[in-house]
Amino acid sequence: MPVPGVETDLLQWLPPEVREAVAHAAVRRHVGAGGFIFQHGDTGSAMYRVLEGTVRLSLMRVDGHQMIYALLGPGECIAASSLIDNHPLPQTAEALDDVQLQVVSAAAFAKLRRDHREFDDALLHLLARRLRTLSIQIATARLADLTSQIALRLLELARCDARGRLVVTVTHTDLAMFVSVSRQSIHRILKSFATDGLIALHYGSIELLNLEGLRARAEFL
Repeated sequence: MPVPGVETDLLQWLPPEVREAVAHAAVRRHVGAGGFIFQHGDTGSAMYRVLEGTVRLSLMRVDGHQMIYALLGPGECIAASSLIDNHPLPQTAEALDDVQLQVVSAAAFAKLRRDHREFDDALLHLLARRLRTLSIQIATARLADLTSQIALRLLELARCDARGRLVVTVTHTDLAMFVSVSRQSIHRILKSFATDGLIALHYGSIELLNLEGLRARAEFL
């Protein structure tokens, strides 16, 4: 199960000298709220590391039906896999608020892989963690009831705020897109979690109060 507040930051698996090499290889880019970083089907041209803000990874059908894969915050790395296998990008990445990025071009990415074995090892860690998360999500969608799915998503999306609280800053509509159900169903289950003291519902955020209780609700195997 994903651990609240722990990001898949590539740098955590790198020694200081390789972190410095990544910083030198990257350029900063600002994307305003609502702007696209890349779109589904684009050719991968860079790896992106979030410095500030929140990025939404999603996929939309031609009829407008949308699925959200993930909300990614500071430290998260995006689009590395397309630089490894040269396949088109499988999702659309959009800035939910003002986002600051470190951008490592394809050429700089290839040089880091050639010059630093530790960088390649860190990529393996990153992809393995992402694959594990995806496996959990697939199993949850097939085997878990809606209560378990929502509890798992809350645990996965939670991040520490400036006051040290574990919070999820998504709308009920966005949460519904994660699990492909109605907003009303999400609201009903969140209200039951709040009644049981597992979460507190605030304007614009959901605060996690009882992690053990949420983990118990998330169990489905």
